[in-house]
Amino acid sequence: MSAIIVTTVLGIIILYLGLTKNKTILAPAAIAGLLVTLFLSAKEWGSGIGYYHNMVIFDNFSIAFNVSMITITILIFLFGIDYYKRMEFHVAEQYSLMIFALVGAFLMTSFSNLIMLFLGIEILSIPLYVLAGGKKFSFKSNEASFKYFMLGSFATAVFLFGIALVYGASATFYLPEIKTYIAQFHGDLPPMLLVGLLFIVIGVSFKVAVAPFHFWSPDVYEGSPTLVTAFMATVVKTAGFAAFYRLLGMGLLPLPVPLEKALWVMTGLSLLIGNLVALRQGNFKRLLAYSSIAHTGFIMLAMLSQHSTSASVILYYTFVYSLATVPLFIIFILVKRASNGLDQLSAFQGLYKKAPWLAVFMTILLMSMAGIPPTAGFMAKYQVFVLSISQGFLAISIFAILMAVVGIYYYFNVVREVFTDRDHLQDLVITRINAGLIIVCGIAVVAMGIFAWNLPI
Repeated sequence: MSAIIVTTVLGIIILYLGLTKNKTILAPAAIAGLLVTLFLSAKEWGSGIGYYHNMVIFDNFSIAFNVSMITITILIFLFGIDYYKRMEFHVAEQYSLMIFALVGAFLMTSFSNLIMLFLGIEILSIPLYVLAGGKKFSFKSNEASFKYFMLGSFATAVFLFGIALVYGASATFYLPEIKTYIAQFHGDLPPMLLVGLLFIVIGVSFKVAVAPFHFWSPDVYEGSPTLVTAFMATVVKTAGFAAFYRLLGMGLLPLPVPLEKALWVMTGLSLLIGNLVALRQGNFKRLLAYSSIAHTGFIMLAMLSQHSTSASVILYYTFVYSLATVPLFIIFILVKRASNGLDQLSAFQGLYKKAPWLAVFMTILLMSMAGIPPTAGFMAKYQVFVLSISQGFLAISIFAILMAVVGIYYYFNVVREVFTDRDHLQDLVITRINAGLIIVCGIAVVAMGIFAWNLPI
């Protein structure tokens, strides 16, 4: 709980620091505050303390995901030092909104009550609606903000309606009590309860962009400021899946048959749509958006396998995915600046000639995203496939493996552009911080592929 309080106070402090008109102190102050939060979160490991009549419980599961999200946020804020140099106004607000969104993410990993899940989702989402429109004079940014707000509001309404139906049937918001109530029907649930559960799942599915509730993702990824896109693709997705797994594990498992079938269909659609549509993308941010939908399918496969190690596999997958995604967005920004704002895949042409080391590290990061050994991305997919096959889901596992092979093609489309001889890039301006982030993340995805871990949470 101390982590939530410190993070909330940190967001307010950053807002007041913005009054000094000194941008250089914002990122260091935010990072220092997050390091304190990281320490306080790790300190609670093994405690399993509940607050507010156990509406939120900070157990090892929530602490592990919180530490993961704080770490990735620190990397993003380090990226922000260079990213916001060209921005004169509202820099403090940008940092504060991301910090406030992180508070919502903490609630999403620790709830045991549906009301707290709702509050967590809204505290996470409302700052993102504003951040997506951070480029005030960009039509795409305004469109991204509007679409995200409208569709997000609709998803929230569906989610709340689901909570109301479940409460009307069970007379409780607490997940353990809902689970006990569901168990007495032995799979034959009353229609009101079943519809309520379905609506709740739809609301959470929207937040993690599970097909067919993924339509907002490509436009929002493309139109949002790149640093915000990186935050949504990593921290927000991690929080969403932590909440999804906690919802299923604490309240819904074993899943009612209709709901289980619906989730398996959504998993298959995410794998299919994400990978096939990504093949046709020429815009780099849209390609990462559709690949993110495909990764959602793989994580859903681990989540629905319903094994004691599922939580650990999801944590490992989301962390290594985030670790590769952040530096890819950094490289994209560097190349975009050197190519006069070009955001197509062709912008990477000639990167190997201009900066060979950068091209090599980008290839390593893309290999991790594609799931090629010896990177951590391969181990993440391997763990998912082993888990799902061991639980008897052979057909969907084979389908997922085939989709993973398809994914290799569009990632290597980018690699092909990187090593193309054509040279139209201007001089690449790479700060020491950005170079360090790329190198550290590149080494980390290889090291974590060789020394894969399985954290007991």
